[in-house]
Amino acid sequence: GRAAGMRVVGVGPRAAALAPDAHVEDLTRIRVEAAEDGAIRLHITAA
Repeated sequence: GRAAGMRVVGVGPRAAALAPDAHVEDLTRIRVEAAEDGAIRLHITAA
């Protein structure tokens, strides 16, 4: 994703070593929302 210019979210304990833009322990911390303009918003909650 990063090579394509995208932000990267790492999931799981080993993902932090790859220096993602955001890191979560599991997918329960992520909520995806479709915006009215067609964009996709990702909401990340802290542990």
